[in-house]
Amino acid sequence: MQDAAEPPPRRSRRDLVKELSLGMVAFGADARNLTSQGNLTPAQTRRLLPAGLVAAIGGELVASMAYLAMGRWAYASAALVRQLVEVEYLAWAVTNDPDDAWEWLKSDRQTRLQRWQPGKIRQRSDGRFPNSDYHAHCEAGGHPVPEPAMNILDHRDQWVELSLYEAAVHGTATWHYLVQAVGDAPVTAAERHHRLIDEAHNVWRRTETLDRGFPGPANGSDA
Repeated sequence: MQDAAEPPPRRSRRDLVKELSLGMVAFGADARNLTSQGNLTPAQTRRLLPAGLVAAIGGELVASMAYLAMGRWAYASAALVRQLVEVEYLAWAVTNDPDDAWEWLKSDRQTRLQRWQPGKIRQRSDGRFPNSDYHAHCEAGGHPVPEPAMNILDHRDQWVELSLYEAAVHGTATWHYLVQAVGDAPVTAAERHHRLIDEAHNVWRRTETLDRGFPGPANGSDA
């Protein structure tokens, strides 16, 4: 039984998603300001500039998912989850290898096709990101697929909550990768928001009633 003092799952999901969006947007702005001032070492800049861009993108996606949830826009929310999963991949990549991060930041279309498609990043992740998870998001929001689309539109409330759950899961993972990318750079936004995100995450973990996110498809794409 849930503690009477704890918020309901709907509230804790939204609280965590809100803190994640604020933290990532602030991280992105802080990283951009720091790198433009020219006071960082070359190594710090090569890590922080790509990480800041990933954070800014992720923060807008998470904030938009929270906004869409208020209007019960279920299919649009599911589509943004797929985008957030790709941002999580990028957050891992820019943290895992600074040279990779800089390559992505300066990449042309040919390089992105060769090395930065979601499937290419999954191959480099040594199993960290299962194909099945990405394929489930492609079916539910990435590509217009009739059966999943009808399911989402016919069960808006359930799918909105699923999307917020996924935002909490993938947004938290993205945030922790980004925090690792900071290293010794003086990103005050990371320090300031990390405590708030951790507190919201702990409450969410205690109160969450969903034990999984989007259902997997029968056949996945190779994207």
